[in-house]
Amino acid sequence: MSKPLKNNKDNSHNHLHLPSDLSQALIISERRRQEIQRLSGVGYWELDHTTGALYWSEEIYSIYNLQEDAIKPSYELWVNLIYEEDRNFVNENYQDSVNEGTEYNIRYRIKAGDSIKWIEARGVTYYDQQGQPERSIGTAQDISEIKASQEQIEHLAYHDMLTGLANRKLFSDKLASSLLLADQHKTCLAVLFIDLDNFKFINDQYGHDVGDEVLVGVARKLKGCESVNDIFARIGGDEFAGVLFGSDISEIKNSVDAVKKAIDSTYETTIDNFKISASIGVTTYPKDNVDTDILLRHADHAMYEAKEQGKSGVHYFDIDHFQSISSRRQLLKDIKIALLEDEFEIYYQPRIRLNDGRLEGAEALLRWFRPHGPVGPTNIVTAIKNTAEEWTLDAWVIKMVLSHIRLFKEHNISGPFGLNINPSSLQNPELPKLLSELLSNLSIAGSDVEIEILEMESIENFDTTRKIIHQCMEFGVHFSLDDFGTGYASLTRFHDLPISKLKIDQQFIKNIDNHPNNLSLVKSILAIANANSRPVVAEGVESNSIAHIMAELKCEFGQGYGIAVPMPMADFIQWSKRWEEEEHELKQQLIEISKSLRAGD
Repeated sequence: MSKPLKNNKDNSHNHLHLPSDLSQALIISERRRQEIQRLSGVGYWELDHTTGALYWSEEIYSIYNLQEDAIKPSYELWVNLIYEEDRNFVNENYQDSVNEGTEYNIRYRIKAGDSIKWIEARGVTYYDQQGQPERSIGTAQDISEIKASQEQIEHLAYHDMLTGLANRKLFSDKLASSLLLADQHKTCLAVLFIDLDNFKFINDQYGHDVGDEVLVGVARKLKGCESVNDIFARIGGDEFAGVLFGSDISEIKNSVDAVKKAIDSTYETTIDNFKISASIGVTTYPKDNVDTDILLRHADHAMYEAKEQGKSGVHYFDIDHFQSISSRRQLLKDIKIALLEDEFEIYYQPRIRLNDGRLEGAEALLRWFRPHGPVGPTNIVTAIKNTAEEWTLDAWVIKMVLSHIRLFKEHNISGPFGLNINPSSLQNPELPKLLSELLSNLSIAGSDVEIEILEMESIENFDTTRKIIHQCMEFGVHFSLDDFGTGYASLTRFHDLPISKLKIDQQFIKNIDNHPNNLSLVKSILAIANANSRPVVAEGVESNSIAHIMAELKCEFGQGYGIAVPMPMADFIQWSKRWEEEEHELKQQLIEISKSLRAGD
């Protein structure tokens, strides 16, 4: 609102004598307008630039917690009610709107009694024949609840819901900024990877609720160890990570010892008291001068060294030792050999419709079993990152999965079948060519193929990626967004790519039956998906109880160990036949839930 122009003109208006029926119509019209504003929570204001008079509707007074008969609106009053830090922002936006003849739409805070409210304001200015501002009109709406919900979703996206500590995504971001801060102030920092010893015993013997009490207690101890710029996060079941600052290595070691001492304690729960210890791996920067992901991996490696040395200890990462026994280069060489010698396998985890239990394809998962033990997909992806092997491996996976799909169709197993590829392959123009050739040669439909997008933040060129995805969609191939909700990137990039399906990350599903925060976030994600007409797959359906909850929430699809574990191709074919032909308890329960929901509708 521009500051009213002062003048001494007579502001009185002649009273018009209206016919009684017209007068009554105007009264009814005004009453309707007031009711609409009251019900919608939208207030109306009008500023006369000639007289400086400011009009507020009843809803404006309500928003500001002011009595209409006790105060007269004015420019000065309005300015004083704006939160002090937002005043210049609001005034500049409004003045620009008046001077440039544009509409404006801004959000700002106001002081309403003893509370702070968020307001969304819209407005426009009208001008006389000389181009001078004549009057401005606008609306104001209290959006405090909307802002609170947005902040809650954003908080949940960056924090562990059980302990309130940072999650892996926020920890990674904070670690990156910590490295910059350490460089700026010429200080040291330590990255800690913390794993509780024998914690599985508590979960197995006393249940996850008791285990959760211990985890919350450990998180409380870690928070007590935080100094300025330090941070701790929960990054797995009983795994925590931390960043500690120090002027030198000696101070770092003292801080690490203090963390160890704080964790090693007796924790009281509703069932019993438990003595807990931790194995801690530590790497220090700038001695270990690598990027954030590798720093955490080095700390993780040091933690396993601590475990192997007898648990309940602290082990500092040894760069030379690590590079000699397990370097990225060596693993990359092994992967190249594995591709040539056909050592990789594809396992399939079934997906079902939650409204009737019908099989709805499966997710293809990469497996690598070596003589000394399996290598996890994450380690493989990390080793081949930014190398030609990213596309080589993805092309192999695509060829294998599509050849399997043809076999599945011969056994009357319906799709679609999902597969994961690296972000770089989504930007490779060879992807549409490969899919087109395989679909044609194998005589299978593109609709049976669903490519799952991971790590959206790693996509460098969204225009190129969007173009390639559209080319693949011309063959009928669909794309889904995997691990939705784990990071702010998936929330903000949701509309950037033509996604046909969302997959809720399993960390939110696994404990939905006993974690209200998980349930709240899942409901929010389902609401977002429903508003955008996107079906949803719930990963991590570990039990019939979780399947029931997701079915009652009208989530379309589910997969997880409660339905079936990932299995080789031949086993998946046999499992599919049994699932379709036999009367499974879960299928019958889902059908009954579906009938109940339809009856309720």
